[in-house]
Amino acid sequence: MVSRSLKLSVDTLILLMIISAVIGIAVSYGDFYLFHLLLFGLLVISLIQIKNANFLLSLKTRSGNYDLFFLAMFFWYALSIYWAPNMIYAGKYMFYIFCGIAIAQAVIYYAGNLSKMNALFRIMSIIFLIEIVVALLESFTAFRLPISPYSPWSTFFGKEPVNFEAFDNLFVYSDFRPPTGFHWNTNNLAITMVMILPFFLCSHQVLAKMLGSIAITSIILLAASRAVFLGLIIILCFYLIIIKKKVVTLSIIWFSVIGLFWGMSQLTESENPRINEVANTLEALTLYLKGDIDVGGSLEWRGELVNNGITALVKSKGLGVGAGGSVAIQEKIGGVAGRFTSMHNFWIEILVEGGVVFFCLMIVWYGSIIINLFKISKLGSNNQIKYYASALLLAMIGFIPAAIAASSTIYFFPMWIMFGMAIAIISLHRKVEEIH
Repeated sequence: MVSRSLKLSVDTLILLMIISAVIGIAVSYGDFYLFHLLLFGLLVISLIQIKNANFLLSLKTRSGNYDLFFLAMFFWYALSIYWAPNMIYAGKYMFYIFCGIAIAQAVIYYAGNLSKMNALFRIMSIIFLIEIVVALLESFTAFRLPISPYSPWSTFFGKEPVNFEAFDNLFVYSDFRPPTGFHWNTNNLAITMVMILPFFLCSHQVLAKMLGSIAITSIILLAASRAVFLGLIIILCFYLIIIKKKVVTLSIIWFSVIGLFWGMSQLTESENPRINEVANTLEALTLYLKGDIDVGGSLEWRGELVNNGITALVKSKGLGVGAGGSVAIQEKIGGVAGRFTSMHNFWIEILVEGGVVFFCLMIVWYGSIIINLFKISKLGSNNQIKYYASALLLAMIGFIPAAIAASSTIYFFPMWIMFGMAIAIISLHRKVEEIH
């Protein structure tokens, strides 16, 4: 009886921890999140119960051992501390990885059956719907969450508001204050949006599909992230070709997008300041996508960051510079443009820090998950699991280009949630097929 009660308590704590990970920085003070508090509580309970033969947080799944990659990742990065150039950064990086793995594993553990997966999905759907509403309000009104970098109240939460003077004459940041939602960073919000877009696209409810897609597309456009916009286009293409098999519809949408940009360009002289802001932002993004302008020289800066990282990788003879090493090597040479030290490219970050072998291992792992999700989306016997598989398939495909938008995604909670859900769905599919 006590054991059952404790298990229920642990399950509740795990669920709350997952919810806190979804909310992320929205409930925080400085660098301390509600998530950290709940994770600490879970660790305490786990340590108390570790001698129990029926250890509550068992890592055993039927996922094809996909979750064992997390163990390999943690072990390799922990080992790399011995040759990492900066111990402080290495320690921080290990903490980030630990938090991410805890999130993914918590999702895998909690979603052990379809009913609990459905319950978890409903809860996360509500939170993300709230974030979409918040992001839209931030886009078209003066509303800002107190923790927003554009809010005058952010200092009360241990955060420093954005200093626009640091961005010189960058159009997107100086003349337009993009939405941030539950994230401090605009790019992080955009990546989150592109990851949840497929769940609307794959929905059987037409109204939800249309409204959700329009809302998310608007937020991504207003965030002005080229990489995320590319991810959106790729998701749309794969959805129409693979999921719906409608090539003609794809062509129509392409022309519609072109028409949208042309139409918005006609509003740049509007007397309404909000309309004018949005119109000019879309115009700037259009030029950005065409390569006619490079907003603030971001491409050049990103290129320098990548070149510095690859140079360090070569010097390490392919072994990698170790946990947190990508930041340390950029800082050692004074940073790019005097202020950028994060790699701003998740895949290159993994390559530079983890080395060639680990990078190849991750690519195989990531690709294998995508292949399995594709198979489930086509051949699965359970419609609900097929829905999750289809949406997660598109999300992981769209994440590939979108992951280069943020300064670093290793501490980006939605990514780890996506990993956990993908592995959980593979596990649930195998359980269902075994029963059949």
